[in-house]
Amino acid sequence: MNLPVFEHTISSLHAIVNNEKEPLQKVSRLIKYDPGLYFSLLEKVNSLTTRAEITSISQAISLIGAEGIENHILEQDFFLDEDYILLWCYAVLSGEAASIINEKADIAADEEAFFAGIMSCIGILFMYIKHPKHKKICDLLLRVPVEHKIFIEEKLFKTNLLKQLDKNITSPQIYRELINIMNFIFSDDGQRVELFNHPARFSANYKSYQLFQLLDVSEHAARSILFPAVVEAQEKFREMSKRYFKIPENEVEELLADIVERFEDVCKEFKVGELSEKFITAAEQYHFSGISFLTKSEPLKESLEKIYAANREEKNIFIYGETNVGKRLLAAALHNRPDNPRKTKPFLSIHCGTLDSETLELELFGAKGGFLGKEKHKGALELANGGTILLKDIDRIPLTLQDKLSEIFCKDEFYKIGETRLSFFDVRFFITSRKNIFEEAKEARFSERLLRVLKPVSIYIPPLRERREDIEFIGNSIIEKYNLNLTDKALLLGLKEYYETHAFQNNLKDLKRLLFYLAAKHRLES
Repeated sequence: MNLPVFEHTISSLHAIVNNEKEPLQKVSRLIKYDPGLYFSLLEKVNSLTTRAEITSISQAISLIGAEGIENHILEQDFFLDEDYILLWCYAVLSGEAASIINEKADIAADEEAFFAGIMSCIGILFMYIKHPKHKKICDLLLRVPVEHKIFIEEKLFKTNLLKQLDKNITSPQIYRELINIMNFIFSDDGQRVELFNHPARFSANYKSYQLFQLLDVSEHAARSILFPAVVEAQEKFREMSKRYFKIPENEVEELLADIVERFEDVCKEFKVGELSEKFITAAEQYHFSGISFLTKSEPLKESLEKIYAANREEKNIFIYGETNVGKRLLAAALHNRPDNPRKTKPFLSIHCGTLDSETLELELFGAKGGFLGKEKHKGALELANGGTILLKDIDRIPLTLQDKLSEIFCKDEFYKIGETRLSFFDVRFFITSRKNIFEEAKEARFSERLLRVLKPVSIYIPPLRERREDIEFIGNSIIEKYNLNLTDKALLLGLKEYYETHAFQNNLKDLKRLLFYLAAKHRLES
């Protein structure tokens, strides 16, 4: 199947093909930057061979030759208009993010990693063929993670990008296995299953699972660059880079800068340098107005006042409540408050529930380098000295490590891994959990020693269903922040009724997904 292609990429490739002075290697290097062209070429060459599957352009050239590649480019006649230019930027950024991370993690061949990075963009192109009206909501879908894309498409079109990938990509096998993993993780109703038992390192599915992780993290990278207002995309990119590929937080900014630099180079190759300038400049000029945690709930307001006082006094703070109630948001808001004495100092976060004990110790303490083959690495206690560390899901740290941390936090001193000299630190802690760790300590499921050392002031954030006065308030702020253009009075009245009755099991996640779905539905109907 020939997918639609981008006019500016085909125009540049035509010029290269028709210029005898240009080497074929340049064509083969640039084809991957047009997802539709890239996919249709791989599909074509794999249909011509019964030998080993073709997963790269260089392999395709060896099979059909330079003339075959040139003919494939010249026969393209299904072009995407300017409404899809944001999709091209998203695909390039996501593909380059996957490539750069792959260079560090050594998961697969470069083109296999790049293809994984643009997989959902290919799915969006399939959706466009199936439902041309999809173009009306494309830029909206790029702002949300894959599970929300799937949910919104399924509700509106009775199919989604994953179903289209499953239907249309029959080979190579490595991409079929990647799609199978996506089918297991993502459901039509927008839910995501977390795999706690990952495929074994030498199992048949291990490489495909790593490619899924590349897909996952690279899309968050693209969203964080193109849409800086989507703060959770930046947080997810940091968290997943560390969780999946052990990339330290202090290297994430450099990683994003490398992705942007490659994006700018690709834009110049295709003579659309103004595109990179437009989007990157807009991102750089985005004014971060700060983070605030607002509520209309009187009991919660009272709890917040107590926490604000503790924050001014630089006390450790414990925030607990169900998933997606805003624990991370409150922690960031506390750090951002003008009366926080540590506001101008570093603020780092560590997701304790996604790291094994060894990696968590490395993240906190760092390593001297050379010890047991470990590279030199600055830990969070060193990087955040004078500032604040957020320990997310602290209850998921093994009890033995909790006791070890209690000794270190008590003395404000630690040894880097492999180091014989003591290091000292001055750090304040925000800690979060879904459970009340004070109650957990009574049942010996959390370290009493660590609690005594931290002495945190605690606050409970109730779920949305227990503070319904906040739902419309928060919903309106989401509509405004993402410019969702939901202004119809009848719609807003219906929303108000929905707010009063819906369970919102996933709290803010459900609310945001609902509003993006309604915004997409409104666009299709207008």
